[in-house]
Amino acid sequence: MNQVELERVVLEVIGGCNYTCQMCPQTNPGRGKNWTRKMPLKQFKSILDQIVPKYGTPQINLEGSGEPTLAKDLHKYVREVKKRGLNCYMYTNGFNLHGDYMKRVVDEGIDFIRCSVIGFDQTTYAKWMNTDSFFHIRHNLGELQNYKCMTNAPVELSTYHLITDNNQIPYEVSEYRQNFIEHVQSKAYIWKMHNWSGNYDPNGNMRIGTERKTCGRPFGPEITIRAGGNGKTGAMTPCCQTLGPPNEAKSVLGHFEDQTFEEIFWGKKYEELRKAHQEERFDDIEYCKNCDFLYDDPEVLVWSNDPTARTKHMLGTKFSLNDNIIGRANA
Repeated sequence: MNQVELERVVLEVIGGCNYTCQMCPQTNPGRGKNWTRKMPLKQFKSILDQIVPKYGTPQINLEGSGEPTLAKDLHKYVREVKKRGLNCYMYTNGFNLHGDYMKRVVDEGIDFIRCSVIGFDQTTYAKWMNTDSFFHIRHNLGELQNYKCMTNAPVELSTYHLITDNNQIPYEVSEYRQNFIEHVQSKAYIWKMHNWSGNYDPNGNMRIGTERKTCGRPFGPEITIRAGGNGKTGAMTPCCQTLGPPNEAKSVLGHFEDQTFEEIFWGKKYEELRKAHQEERFDDIEYCKNCDFLYDDPEVLVWSNDPTARTKHMLGTKFSLNDNIIGRANA
């Protein structure tokens, strides 16, 4: 049996979302009830116990593609991660992250919270995220920072921003910094948009390249597990980019509901995916062939106040997706 030391597991707590963002396949055409369910805490614990420590002590991300704060008992999921001595990360829209709810999550020891802020002011935020909540989110993150200082909590706050018009990048960067980043004092990252495995046409924002090559994800020490998936729970997919129909259903490599980690990770579908990427047969993979992550764009990371920020790198991990980490020779 092959071995792997996982560095990151994206373990989706809940697949639904309370936002209808313009650029997200959660909105159009939507994920469907098979995908928007909540992962039972019992199954969440079972998956952790299959992996840790046999296959490493990975960082656990709670979001996948759903909004984790829709789970009223989210703090219990954080607790299970921390009980196992693992780092716990969460990517969120931040809408529910305030008051006692926020405090419970922070008190359980979550290590890192990244908030998505698409839109550099009240108007553009309302347009892209379809809710007039720019100042609400800014207030929530200010409250979180204050609670962190008051309790000495180890949580780190980060914000994620997307350029909405590539023709005015310097302007948007300046507006993001002035209107949001400097207010909440976050570790911030501003990126160009991506196309969700070909599900979304970002109207001129798509990464452009002349030659495709593997994104590196099939060989990286990370896995993505959805809360739901094709009528079952715990679907493993190659990455978080295969969101929404038709590609999400096609990208399922197995289900933790009735399979083990070993059966999925070294199973036929995953091996076929690795082999296709090794041989650069991307058109053979329906959920990969139109993905703009196959193209390199050295300018895709537009701005960050994090001196260690770089492309092809997952926050909180040491590996690069450019590395030949997991058995390309065996794919």
